[in-house]
Amino acid sequence: MKRNFLLLFVVLISVVMLSMEANAQSTFTCKVDGDDFSGKVADAVQVNMGKEDFIQIRTQHENQGMHLYIKLTKLNSGLPLTLKYIPQSAENQAAPDAEVIWVPDPEQPQWNTIEGELVVTSFDPANKTIAGNFNFVVEKAEYGSKTKKTLEVEEGKFQIAQYKIEEPVKK
Repeated sequence: MKRNFLLLFVVLISVVMLSMEANAQSTFTCKVDGDDFSGKVADAVQVNMGKEDFIQIRTQHENQGMHLYIKLTKLNSGLPLTLKYIPQSAENQAAPDAEVIWVPDPEQPQWNTIEGELVVTSFDPANKTIAGNFNFVVEKAEYGSKTKKTLEVEEGKFQIAQYKIEEPVKK
């Protein structure tokens, strides 16, 4: 019994170490309103939203989180490639090419992109890697007519060692 437990323990430690090594290769940093944010990449996944595919990068640091979305269909031209945030409107029903969502506290409203851009500096769909930098302005999601607070998300840099592809839901 002790021998089986020891063997199981060694296998679990190995899996944890390999997982940590893979995640350590992915990086995500930026400044939020001048303060450093260095989130651990919780996951990087190719997801389908509506009729578009995106790479979603979800980061976490303590209680704070940040989500970065990059429209995959825009990544078919030369690099570096600049993707500007263009908000949805009655005339523009398409989802933005790139945007960030800032979640400083899960108990409070999130902060959504109102302007900015992302520059993809490398993209390899065969190896599922992507890297780049970004600068956005986010606005606190609040209801009402009062002036909304904004923050700058600047000097953003990300490097994803390997994103996953979301499995489609079986019907």
